[in-house]
Order: sequence, then C-alpha cells, then structure tokens
Amino acid sequence: MGVTIAPLELGSRLRALRKQRSMSLYDVASRTELHFSTIGKYERGERQPSLETLRELAGVYDVDLSTLLEDPAGARPDLAHLLASRPELEGLALMAARMAPEQVLLLTDLLRTLTTKPDA
Repeated sequence: MGVTIAPLELGSRLRALRKQRSMSLYDVASRTELHFSTIGKYERGERQPSLETLRELAGVYDVDLSTLLEDPAGARPDLAHLLASRPELEGLALMAARMAPEQVLLLTDLLRTLTTKPDA
C-alpha cells in the first residue's frame, strides 16, 4: 500500500534529490532492490512507493524520511515526525493500511470514543 501524498509532488521531490546527487535511475536501482523503470514511475507520479520503499530511497539519498513526506506548505501535520517520535503508531498505521474500508471506519469510531472526554 502506498503512502498518501500527492504523487506528482512526491515524485518531484524524489527526482530533485536524485538529480542533486548526480545519480541516474540506474544508480538508484543498483543501490536498492527496485527496477530503474519503477523508480521512474515514482518520479513521474505514475506509482506510489510503500513506506518501506520510501525509507530505502531516503537512505540512498541520505535524507530523513520526513524530507520526502513533509508538506512544504505546512498545511498538514508532519506525519513523518509524528511516526518518528512514536514508533508504536507506525505499527498501528501499517495494520490499518491493510484493513478493509469498513474496518477502518469502525476503528475510527472506536478511537473517537476512546479520545472523547465524557460530558461532566
């Protein structure tokens, strides 16, 4: 399952990082288990990488995962920093990503119930 971020925005970041390091698609492919055409699809926004793939690419480009995921306009909370500070949440997010949509709705309702303060 891919990470939810605008594909073209993420792809542009990936391409910019690769070019800043004077790397070809083949260079990146040789340092990962990815095919060069898959990396190109990520950069063009045709496919979205998984969180694990993003971690691998961040390592190749020697940047924090948050560099790939953060919203440059600052419009959304920085999910990467939140996950980095609370590793247990990452496991929950990965489990939720494998759930059916109706299960996610049930989980959302449960979390709302647990985090809503009762009326005094």
